[in-house]
Amino acid sequence: MTKGWVKPEYYECGTEQGFGITVLHEEADHTLLVEVIAWLPGRGVRPHDHQTWGIVVGLDGRETNVNWLRRDDGSKPGYADIYANHEVVVEPGDIAVFMPDDIHSVRNDGESTTLSLHIYGRSLAHTARSEFDPEAKTVKPCPRRERKAA
Repeated sequence: MTKGWVKPEYYECGTEQGFGITVLHEEADHTLLVEVIAWLPGRGVRPHDHQTWGIVVGLDGRETNVNWLRRDDGSKPGYADIYANHEVVVEPGDIAVFMPDDIHSVRNDGESTTLSLHIYGRSLAHTARSEFDPEAKTVKPCPRRERKAA
């Protein structure tokens, strides 16, 4: 890794969660969040939205982002009919961007831990994010993720 600011502890992951999040910066009013996320091999996260814009920059390894679209209009509480629209592989130096209502999932198909830089227009702990189950066709509030400070 040629990035001098990347520390070995940024690769630490919780085995139950399947990934590790290190907060590098958060504005006092929660309008900006910068963090690094490490993904364990074979792990990922269900489809979800962010309710803010986001930018992901690949640092180490390959992460697959699956972009999902809704078939329904979102008017039925707890129900969401989504389908995988396309995949974007993020490798070192690649950038993926997300708008507030975009739905995506992430997975690490590789054999080593991956690392990416994430920048959000609002702290994710202060948004009404949703998590989707495409098989059950449900939507619920996104679970809180474990984070640690840099």
